[in-house]
Amino acid sequence: MMKIFLFEWKKILKKKTTWLLLFLSVVATIGIYFFHLSLANNVKNKVINQYDFLINLYSQDAENSRLAKEKAIKEDDEDLIEEMTADEEYYRASSEKYQSFKESYQSGEWEVLYQEELNKLEYSAYPPLEGDGVVVTEGGGEITNFTQRATYEERNYMLDHKIDPFIQNTIYEMYLRTAYEDFGGKTLELWEDETDRYGKQGIYYIYQLIQSLYIPIIILLGCFIFGNTLSSETTKKNNGIRFHQVLPLNQTKLFVAKYLTGYLGILIFLMLMIGAPLIVGTLMHGFGHLDYPVLIYDGYTTEDMWKNAVEDTFHFITLQEYLVKTVWFTLVMSLLIYSFYYMISQFSKEPIFNTIIISILCFVGMQVQHPYNPFSYLNIDKLISHEIQLQAWNTDITYLTGIIIMLVIGLIFTVGNYIRFKSRTN
Repeated sequence: MMKIFLFEWKKILKKKTTWLLLFLSVVATIGIYFFHLSLANNVKNKVINQYDFLINLYSQDAENSRLAKEKAIKEDDEDLIEEMTADEEYYRASSEKYQSFKESYQSGEWEVLYQEELNKLEYSAYPPLEGDGVVVTEGGGEITNFTQRATYEERNYMLDHKIDPFIQNTIYEMYLRTAYEDFGGKTLELWEDETDRYGKQGIYYIYQLIQSLYIPIIILLGCFIFGNTLSSETTKKNNGIRFHQVLPLNQTKLFVAKYLTGYLGILIFLMLMIGAPLIVGTLMHGFGHLDYPVLIYDGYTTEDMWKNAVEDTFHFITLQEYLVKTVWFTLVMSLLIYSFYYMISQFSKEPIFNTIIISILCFVGMQVQHPYNPFSYLNIDKLISHEIQLQAWNTDITYLTGIIIMLVIGLIFTVGNYIRFKSRTN
């Protein structure tokens, strides 16, 4: 069987279209990283401009207070002198404070900024019994207590472990966006603008790719490139399957070799499409921190989301643990999608058509969130963080359930592919 397997690989690697698609895919994913990097740099410049604005504003106010004090001295107005002296000291201190924050931001001395955030967040995250701790966002909407608590604990963890943050478009509290916020309209736009995060480091960027359904998209693209080991040999121009049938080959071994060739090709393609931006990001801005905290929702307490925002609990796992879970889940997800694709390819000879069909199937399937629906688990980030449980109000949708469901259905379709293959070769 090994000889058949190697023979199948040679046929794939001899195709110029395979190398062209690989090249274009790698160029595209690296290009997306540079686009992401440009957005991150723009946000960083906006933050620096915000600091400059406040520094200049307070400096001008201090100067105005100084001039007003001089005038009050000439007029011998003791009350005004005292008031303007206090104002001048306050404005100069504020200007110096934001100048210090700006320098810390530019030099990456995050401990100073973290401590300032924690001082501001503590009251709203854990208000005393007589206080409400309500915080209003720029657009007028109230930020939930859950988000305040999660942000506080995230910053506290990052301060203790000396971890660099993602870049956000704000000089104030860098809130962690959670599933408990329910803004709309202009408030939602402002909230998203402030809570969008941009990671320059290699592993941070990969984390963000996982959050954006990057992995299932790459699996589909991998199926398009490598998943046609059977359909490509059943066309009128290339009816190679007939050649295999007249040879003294075990048809089971032939199927296994063809099936594993496509599956291995998809896995290698995945490694390439993750490794390329990871290497580029690491070379340009460092690897990042594997101890970075990833928020995990513990689940809802009641059926009232407003009450849950105060009572629900959470915890953090490290980015390293998150990525390990992602790797294991990617293996079974790729088997599921590939087995579906392979089944369709036994009836259709057009890779583009097959890819479109599977894409539609995945998209529609994701809209139906149910523990026994394998497509409910395609969003790996929401599955690992348990956010999907909050969206579906169903705690039965778990990481382990997703692995079992995907693996079982993937194996069932693999057997179905074998049965279909045997029936057509006979």
